[in-house]
Amino acid sequence: MKEKPKILTENLLNEIDLLVEDIQIKSVLDQKKKINTIFAEKIIPLLLEIKTSIEIEFFTQHDLREKINFCLASTSDIVDIDSEYAPFYSRMRVMRENIFQKIGN
Repeated sequence: MKEKPKILTENLLNEIDLLVEDIQIKSVLDQKKKINTIFAEKIIPLLLEIKTSIEIEFFTQHDLREKINFCLASTSDIVDIDSEYAPFYSRMRVMRENIFQKIGN
């Protein structure tokens, strides 16, 4: 029974890594300064904080909830600027649900 939470955690960490990597690749390819700044200064640092918190299992539900909701809202702002980024918003929504599942809500 211990394996399922471990697998869930590994999948979630992988999901965060892949999302960050895909954001960085798209940022390099698109060269959209305003969008890249939002990703680089707001979203990616929080995703990495979330990942670290989950890895070391040191977090509060409120803290993780607040961080992922901020990432989701910021990604929504990006989609308002350029709808081409909608897949990132969808992935962020799925990630939020997976994080909520991880923290037991």
